[in-house]
Amino acid sequence: MIKTSRRQLLRGIGGFTLALPFLSSLARPSRADAAVPGMRRFVQFCSSHGGIWGTNMYPAESTLTQSLSYAGRTVRRGTLGLQTQGSDALLSPVLRGPSSAFTPSLVSKMNVLRGLDVPFYIGHHTGGHLGNFARNDGNGTDGTAMQAFPTPTIDQLMAWSPKFYESLGTVRERSLHIGNNLSFNWSNPQTKSGPIQGVAGSTDALALFKRIFVPNDPTDDTNVTLPPVVDRVLEDYKRLRESNRRLSADDRRRLDDHMQRLAELERRLRVRPSCNNVTPVTTNTTAIERQASFPVDPAAQGTMYGVLNDVIVAAFLCDTSRIAVVHVDDTFSTYAGDWHQDIAHQANGSAQAQETIAAAHRLTFARTFLDLAAKLNVDNGTGKTFLDDSLVVWTQESGEYTHSGQGVPVITAGSAGGFLKTGNYCDYRSKSLVVTDGEAGNPAKIYAGLLWHQWLGTALQAMGLSPSDYEGNGVKGYPSRKFIGENFWGPTKPAQLYPDAVWNVATDVLPFLGA
Repeated sequence: MIKTSRRQLLRGIGGFTLALPFLSSLARPSRADAAVPGMRRFVQFCSSHGGIWGTNMYPAESTLTQSLSYAGRTVRRGTLGLQTQGSDALLSPVLRGPSSAFTPSLVSKMNVLRGLDVPFYIGHHTGGHLGNFARNDGNGTDGTAMQAFPTPTIDQLMAWSPKFYESLGTVRERSLHIGNNLSFNWSNPQTKSGPIQGVAGSTDALALFKRIFVPNDPTDDTNVTLPPVVDRVLEDYKRLRESNRRLSADDRRRLDDHMQRLAELERRLRVRPSCNNVTPVTTNTTAIERQASFPVDPAAQGTMYGVLNDVIVAAFLCDTSRIAVVHVDDTFSTYAGDWHQDIAHQANGSAQAQETIAAAHRLTFARTFLDLAAKLNVDNGTGKTFLDDSLVVWTQESGEYTHSGQGVPVITAGSAGGFLKTGNYCDYRSKSLVVTDGEAGNPAKIYAGLLWHQWLGTALQAMGLSPSDYEGNGVKGYPSRKFIGENFWGPTKPAQLYPDAVWNVATDVLPFLGA
């Protein structure tokens, strides 16, 4: 009888189990081989609103024990220190979760970053998380101006970069998209041409699982190689494209885009997964989401995201995808009123609304970001964990004020294969530069920090890309668009908040993070 060891299976929420591929380094010494170096993986959770006071979001000010003069600012850092309260562990009132998952080991692999700024008034948006500032609601003149300059998002730059995917042999999906309106790319990403379009997503765990795991058919003859469909119609394609004078430039582009998508689809269908004995996900997240009580049921919301996290983990462990972006558009609250107006837009000045939104973000952290990080923080057979080779990120739509992109919190886990130093609380704000001197009843001051462009560039470099792969127009960092807004409430002129010295360092890895 063959015994199944704990090392051969991973178990997740909803009864999901995953059979691991043979890990030779864990076999008996006579069969062990050298461990294969880990491949980098990227996940970003993007949640709506924000508006969390600094005292709720971040560790204590006393944590910051070191300082550095950088780009005309004094930036600071300290070492993250975990506290316990009952069965919970915490770094701050929001960064809190069960101590069984939120362990000192995991915290040593995290970074908490404060003072990363979108340098204009972006208002409500979904695109800014990953770099497409154009996908905003046009709440102010700054955001409206940026709508004219759509750009691909960083997950798509990674997904189509040969530096990130050196081989696509096992990859069925270059990137997984959970929820919508986060990811954007060229209509033809292979040639980087055509209009910027949204990449469709889903919260259907069963459908996502089927996209990345199709069992190998034992009746398939692997020795038979059929020519790609694209090759079989190549001559007709060329004839139509080059010889038909009625074909407009736009239709020629659409034809090229269609052929590229067909080639990518066929590539995915030809992939054979590296691990075959996978127990399918059985939890119907669509049914959970359609329950009438779902919008005010944090437990059900947590279950749904837990199952979706299981799909991500399975894809990463079997190497059928290495990128996932997740739109967390649920409130994780029992509040049944108008969340947008009553809570998010009142959290600036109302202590009660602030406590409600902080409690909701506390659950968001625990049931999405922390849940996935803990599931990845398991031995990969080399003495390291899957989390060590990953970069898992949580960002919010706004900073301490809803609508405002200054001081958007960035929470990370994983060192991206040792590229990043971890265990840091970093504060990049300059307290001599006031962006917002009280707004909507909130007396808190918001101070200028470093650019969101620099953070996005840091994430891209952590995933193996070079600045030359994404910088352009003489602009450092990502995206390649220099724009300083006018819609601020403080006494300092916008050009003083984000001078050339700050733009010039945006090509660098953020201070304190470079390994």
